[in-house]
Amino acid sequence: MNSSIITTAQAAKILGVSARTAQLWIESGVIPSWKTPGGHRRMYESDVLATLAQGGDVKAPGWEVLVLAPARHHANWYGAFTSLRAAGISCLDNPVAAAVMLGATVPDMLVVQVETADDLLPDFLAALQDVPLLNRLRLVIATGLPRARIAAMVGPDLRYTLIPLHTMPEHLTEELAKHSPLKPGIPMPLPPALLDAPFPVGANEAARLAAVHRSGLLYSAREATMDNIAELAALSLAMPVALISIISEDKQWFKARVGLELQETPRDWAFCNHTLLQSGVQEICELDTDPRFADNPAVAGAPHFRYYAGAPIVDDRGFALGSLCVIDTKPRKLGADGTQILGRLARQASFEVSRAIRSAAGRK
Repeated sequence: MNSSIITTAQAAKILGVSARTAQLWIESGVIPSWKTPGGHRRMYESDVLATLAQGGDVKAPGWEVLVLAPARHHANWYGAFTSLRAAGISCLDNPVAAAVMLGATVPDMLVVQVETADDLLPDFLAALQDVPLLNRLRLVIATGLPRARIAAMVGPDLRYTLIPLHTMPEHLTEELAKHSPLKPGIPMPLPPALLDAPFPVGANEAARLAAVHRSGLLYSAREATMDNIAELAALSLAMPVALISIISEDKQWFKARVGLELQETPRDWAFCNHTLLQSGVQEICELDTDPRFADNPAVAGAPHFRYYAGAPIVDDRGFALGSLCVIDTKPRKLGADGTQILGRLARQASFEVSRAIRSAAGRK
């Protein structure tokens, strides 16, 4: 990777501001960053230079957002508000938990996603206007229900913005920007080393990499939970190799591994580059006949891999940090049951990753 990793003090020097000002910009999300396991902020020099190029347009967003929505849509909301450069995002699917959070902190915006009439709790929403500390709260109701029906349910006194949302749209970020003060920020720049990568790179790769570093997983200690998931994948699917990989700028590092001595490989060896770009299980039954992989060193040479199946491991913001995969030296096919097993184990690994990230954040 060509872009150096620097400290807050070094960023302040580049920007020509005090360390405190740089810290505020970093913590509000103006400058993408992550925390090391020791709790120190780090960032890419290229991101700081991009911020410098914005000059007077740099403004800390400062918006804290709470989303009350079905859990299956949380990744969509996280992704949208991350693109809008919100300072903090929390997603819940339980109104009681939302009420507890509102009692402890006052976000700038509360988004309530309403899919059916039962999702909307008029008493809960109406009570918000009776709490003086919540006067500055901007309420957004995202729903596919008719506007008149929502108005009749919540009453005439509740101030809110309604966003028509019949399904989770592909362009949720743009839809939110139309109906809120938050606007899309300048996209995070892609590390120079990936500009001409020989493998596919997603549109959100820079943000995904920031999520990888925020997670603290890269080069972390072995964990029995992750080792068990990899071992279960190998045993239940009768595969000689099973890996939990974390994909950084230039490396594929194995958090857990069965049947492989290597601790890491160059990123351009990673079959998982393709898995990162999709949900669900990806299966390549004959690697040596697939033009995407035939020249891969692990296919063309020892150990002569011939089969791969993998599913992404995602954090609670929906970023794919890596994958759970199984590999064989002969052509295979998972079948419906095998596909379901691998998918469920990947979801379990994702749950464990998200829980670890939340736990680490709570200790800081």
